[in-house]
Order: sequence, then C-alpha cells, then structure tokens
Amino acid sequence: MRLLIITSSFHPVIGGAETYAWEVAEGLAARGHDVVVVTDLPRGHQAGEVFAGDPEGVDVRRLSRYHEILADPSKIHWEQMAYGLMPEIRDVIDEFRPDLVLTNSMDAALLGKTVSLDRGIPWVATFHEHSPQDEPLGAGRLRLVHGVLKPSLVLAGGAFYAERAAEWGPGNPVELIYHGVDTERFHPGIDGRPVREHHGLTDQETLFVLAGRLKPRKGIREAISAFDRVRRACPGARLLIVGSVSSASLDYSAQLDADIAALDLQQTVTIDRTVTFDRMPGVLAAADVVVQPSFEEGLGISVLEAMSMGKPVVTTDIVGVRELLTAPGVARVVPPGAPEPLAHVLIELAGSAEERSRLGKAAREHVVGSFSKQRMVERTESVLLTRSARREAGHV
Repeated sequence: MRLLIITSSFHPVIGGAETYAWEVAEGLAARGHDVVVVTDLPRGHQAGEVFAGDPEGVDVRRLSRYHEILADPSKIHWEQMAYGLMPEIRDVIDEFRPDLVLTNSMDAALLGKTVSLDRGIPWVATFHEHSPQDEPLGAGRLRLVHGVLKPSLVLAGGAFYAERAAEWGPGNPVELIYHGVDTERFHPGIDGRPVREHHGLTDQETLFVLAGRLKPRKGIREAISAFDRVRRACPGARLLIVGSVSSASLDYSAQLDADIAALDLQQTVTIDRTVTFDRMPGVLAAADVVVQPSFEEGLGISVLEAMSMGKPVVTTDIVGVRELLTAPGVARVVPPGAPEPLAHVLIELAGSAEERSRLGKAAREHVVGSFSKQRMVERTESVLLTRSARREAGHV
C-alpha cells in the first residue's frame, strides 16, 4: 500500500493530532507499507532542515514554497489561500503515486478530496477538532466536509468523533478505531532524572505534570488555582506545565503567567513551551503524578500516554476521557472546572507513595490491554487495505 498522509501540523509540534499522524505513519511503515507525510514547515525552521525524531521509514515532506507565493504581490491572495499548496502536493503525488490519501484534520479535507478526484483514489479522513461547530461558519464547514465532500471513509478515534461524523454525514462509512499509544515508547522504565535535574528538582519533591496545548478547554487556569492550595498543604510539591501555543491562544498563555504571578507561584509552577513530541516520554517519566483537568476532550491521548508510563493520573469526568477509563481504579477522576476537589486529590496523592504506585501499575496494565498502538495500527491497516482493494476493483 502506498499511503499519502496530509496533516497541517506534525512533529516536532506536540498535540493529539500530531501524535496520531506520527504513530499511524510509523506503524504502517514498519509493517512494510510506503508512507509519505505532507505537512507544513514549522515556524522558525528552514526548508530542507532535518528533523530528529521523525518516524523511521517515513518520507516527511514539509512544504514551504507556498510562502513565496503568498508574498508575491502579483498574486491574488484569496486564490492562493485556496489553491497555493496544490502545486507542491501535485509534485509529491506525481512522484509517489499513492494508492489512497488520508487527511488528518478538517482544514486538510479539501486537499484530500481534490487529490482523490484528480487521481481516482480513495480519500480517508480522520478528525481531531473538538468543537468546529463553534468556529465561524462552523456548521457550514461540517456540512461541507461530511455532507458535500463525503470522505470514502471516516476513521473515528473515539465515540465522540464517530457520533459527530454520523450526525453531519448520515450514511457515510465510519470506522471506530480508538487512538492507541506506543507502549514501548511510553513505558515505565524511562529515566526521568534528567528532566528533574533540568528543573532543579530533588527526589524529595513531588512533581505534578500537566501536558497540553495552552487552551482554555484544557483547564490549566483551574489547575493553577488548585495548586495554590496544594503548595500550602505540601511545601515540596511542584507543578510543571508543558504545552505549545501552536493553534492555541496567546492571550490565554499570557493569562496563565499572570495567574502564577498573582498567586506568587513563580517558585513552584513552571510553564515550558519548548517541549517537543520526542521529549514527552522523558517529561512524563519525571512526574510523580500527571494531571489532565480538561473541560473537553475528543479523546484524551495525553491521559493514555501518562497511563502507559505507569504514572498515576488525575483527570476529569468528561466524555472524551470517560470512554478510556473502562476498568475501575485506573485513574482518579474529579469534576471539570472544580479546583477544590482537584486540590484535595492532588494533596492525597502527594502524601501516599503507595497509592501512586497502585494507580500507576493498574493504569499501565489497562493501556497495554486495551489502547496500544499495535492494536490501532493493525485495525487501521486492515480498513485501509480494504479501501485500497475497493479502488482496484473500481469502487473508490
């Protein structure tokens, strides 16, 4: 199978969508398929730059020529915003000749459909946007993607996405395949000491880690508020927040800094905006407890990663997390947007190494048994091969 993946954001940017694309690309390449990833060149990087940590066996093409087109005063900007990527993508598919195309977001859907129509190959779509209906013309976007463009197949990473695809594209094929975690990459044996030393932490201090894009729905302000209570009860507690502002809110990011200053938490709460995907296992390994206090999640990939590391996790009772916690006692759950209950659980775990150990072991076993990358890749391979076979039979 020759698979073209189109994803607007990719490694080294961290996030659930980026992780999914990386895992699928690497997993399918390892199983003998030819995979090309087409993505954007991240800000601050140069064309042709080599990125350490790209998936092995995968050809990653980071497009950048469109930057010159947008800067050309002789071009019509609106036209180029709609079609400026297509010359570069055409060159890729002329060389690669894919059997099918997989898009990884709503903004890539038009490109996926265009490639599908131009080359007569199936277009499979997966989506990670949580509330696109709340964006400008959001209902129109959803109707366009699901009701007009009509993917050959939607791969839904969770029930949340499967239900949305069925609502906006009734009758369209949908396959529910839970996002998986690389349990060999995220495993309990990783040494977290380098990260702790980098942040000046001793073995006696309890480190809480919160990972996620700096967005309001991640509940980070509420976690900072809760931590004001935690540090008074547990002077040795520290909170490390790791997250990028890619597709996030600069205003919200600035508000987090203001909250930390207002609560005089500068010595106990740190925000690291530089952590990339390849560094996440080390960051999680440094944690004593991982906190994920989101208001909304499509599927809590960061929760699964922490659980796979054998870390005790404190998260919230929301749809995108609830469907992950299908076994009792694998995580501690609190209501979203409630700093007081969150602080209570964090204080309890800070004081009980035994409970942290029990939760971590149960979490690891749960992920290995139900949410591994291997399971996800095997099922994804099966449905993509079926689509590719339908194409050979003349049914795109």
